[in-house]
Amino acid sequence: MQRIIRSFCLVVLLLGSKSMYAQQPALGCDDKAMRIQSQQLKHDFASQGLSVYKDAMISMESHQPFPVAVQLDKGKLYQLIFIGSRDSKKIGMELFDGADKKIDERIIKNPKEQNFIVYSFTPEKTDMYLLVFTQIKGNKNMCGSFSIMQPGGQDAGQIPPPPPTAPANNKPAPTPRYVPKKK
Repeated sequence: MQRIIRSFCLVVLLLGSKSMYAQQPALGCDDKAMRIQSQQLKHDFASQGLSVYKDAMISMESHQPFPVAVQLDKGKLYQLIFIGSRDSKKIGMELFDGADKKIDERIIKNPKEQNFIVYSFTPEKTDMYLLVFTQIKGNKNMCGSFSIMQPGGQDAGQIPPPPPTAPANNKPAPTPRYVPKKK
């Protein structure tokens, strides 16, 4: 009897985990042009002293929101970057605070001209923020890219700290002996 109960629990667990897995958004799509565009934007911000905080290529379904929760610190400047497919009819990004209050929304209605959103954001409080990305392209799946850049990091073009100095030497420095000139 215990064997039947264990088997039943195992089946329920496997089916439950499969349905949970199916509902999770997929990371890691591959769009070479979008990846190059993303690298260029990150490089441009890195030359201004910013480094990558979060970065991902994401598989998206048309009309389906893609939520991303991220911890952001009070008073720190962040550059939120979302790149959508140029074949989309509309690209959108919404930003919510931890209390689900909408902070801002950005929409691009003609992605053929510009397919990316760059949003500068300095949080008024440290909180878990929600970014929601959307694309509309009929009933097709498409790729997207999002990055969050933040100040700091040596790989972001900052000047590295100076090397440590040698330990102090308590010996007096040798001085040349004074020899008067002969007259």
